Amino acid sequence: MVLRDVLVAVDQFPQNDAVLARALEIARIHAAVLRVVHVIDMPARGRDLTRVDTLHGQAAIAARDRIVAALTRLGANASNVDICIEAGAPALRLIDICQDTPPDLIVMRANQSERISETILGSTSNRVVAAVSTPVLIVKREAKRPYAHVLLATNGTDAAEEALTFTAALLPAAALHLVQAVQITPQLAEAMLRIGTDHGTLTDHHNALSQQAKVHLYELSAKAPRSATTGMLQGDPAAELTAATHNPKVDLIAVGPGRSSLIRRAFIGSVTRRLLRDAHCDVLVCHQQPVP
Repeated sequence: MVLRDVLVAVDQFPQNDAVLARALEIARIHAAVLRVVHVIDMPARGRDLTRVDTLHGQAAIAARDRIVAALTRLGANASNVDICIEAGAPALRLIDICQDTPPDLIVMRANQSERISETILGSTSNRVVAAVSTPVLIVKREAKRPYAHVLLATNGTDAAEEALTFTAALLPAAALHLVQAVQITPQLAEAMLRIGTDHGTLTDHHNALSQQAKVHLYELSAKAPRSATTGMLQGDPAAELTAATHNPKVDLIAVGPGRSSLIRRAFIGSVTRRLLRDAHCDVLVCHQQPVP
């Protein structure tokens, strides 16, 4: 994998210092171009952004100044960074930019807003994750150290090999730990018991699922570009993976959204959605290229 173009979406500072720091970290590793995009939440008016005598123009100047100041705080040279100021609805404008000139990676902050509109329509980060086919790194906490320990979650049926290859190339110095949660869903367990399945058979089925997961993890680790450890979790995948991110050594968890067609692009898998909301570390969503 060659990472040439990293797009980082920022809004407020210093809240976005960690986002910018992570984007700079990855761009430096790969000698990639860094695009810093800020969308002013105002109706777009074309050339108004370049006119100092307009409200849009003054907002654009102020936004650029804040970005340059943040880059300076982080020890980066602003002249080596492509700063792009846009206007419009942030989620929609970011999606348009990523579709017009797709980056190799998008970096953005986890939204903390509790506005009713975001509850109904989804936060900016969730909407971008759902709409693009580019990997998205969601930064949820301060960048106190380079990424060193990464969890990669698989459910046994996703495109985990592609996600593993991408993650390993993205962070060549990080340790990789592959995990899979095993569970008989409560609905299936209830249905099996209703048709007369005994608890012993349920246990046997769970053991078979565990063995399948063990084989899958072994085969996945054997295909890893470098050494990777493996582990199984028992219970609800969203809850167990979220709990795993409480480990202070875990810097990042990588997942796939589970999409396989354009029709499903409007949705994020429930596990991914839960991690975007509740994970205690950063989240990397490794998208598959959509299949028409």
